[in-house]
Amino acid sequence: MLAFYLYPFEHNQTAREYTEEDLKDPSIVEELFDYCQILEACITKKGWSFLTKYHGYEQLYDIDKRSGWFSKETIEAFKEAVQQEIEDSIDG
Repeated sequence: MLAFYLYPFEHNQTAREYTEEDLKDPSIVEELFDYCQILEACITKKGWSFLTKYHGYEQLYDIDKRSGWFSKETIEAFKEAVQQEIEDSIDG
């Protein structure tokens, strides 16, 4: 599992899982960042590995500037925040 969206979670609804194909699309990554920002989604270690390899930190930083999840002034600060997020994430 790379990432998942949890809410709104109703009795007959399951969480949405994001696939590699989903996460190749920058607009979907931006949506995922938006959900993560409000604690409604989670990116696993495996998901971060895919995102950083496929998009690279620079493209993820550009996506984050639109989303505002990490809201870092520099790419270096963004990389540090992502590294902390990876350390805190579940294995997936």
